[in-house]
Amino acid sequence: MIIIDSSVAFKWFSQEDEGDIDKALEILDLHLQKKEIITVPDLIIYELANVWATKSNLPLKRSKVFLKDFQNSQFVIEQISFELINKAMTFSKKYKVSVYDTIYAVLAKEKKCLLITADEKFVEKINLPFVKLLQEYK
Repeated sequence: MIIIDSSVAFKWFSQEDEGDIDKALEILDLHLQKKEIITVPDLIIYELANVWATKSNLPLKRSKVFLKDFQNSQFVIEQISFELINKAMTFSKKYKVSVYDTIYAVLAKEKKCLLITADEKFVEKINLPFVKLLQEYK
């Protein structure tokens, strides 16, 4: 099992040539083949929908197709609890990063698995052994 954040998931639906897109698609492929289970907090749905609706030039129809594709991928979706938020706030204060980002790290820590992200600044700031850059995933 691995946790991925929205920076990785966004690459699956990107219309642009982004770095490490092949690596992101490889992870998705492993999940779809049931060789790797991807777990995500429900927050990722809001993050992706927001990017598609407000920060991209995607037509609404295409954004809705992407959302349906995400839904059909059968990820394990964890509900965010107040306990998880409390722990994320502690991480956020300690590492000076957003609560949104630390939700993923706390979830990975609790599930005793890796968090895979494409956010280099986050990885540098948090510097935890279970938080890995997408390009490092094997």
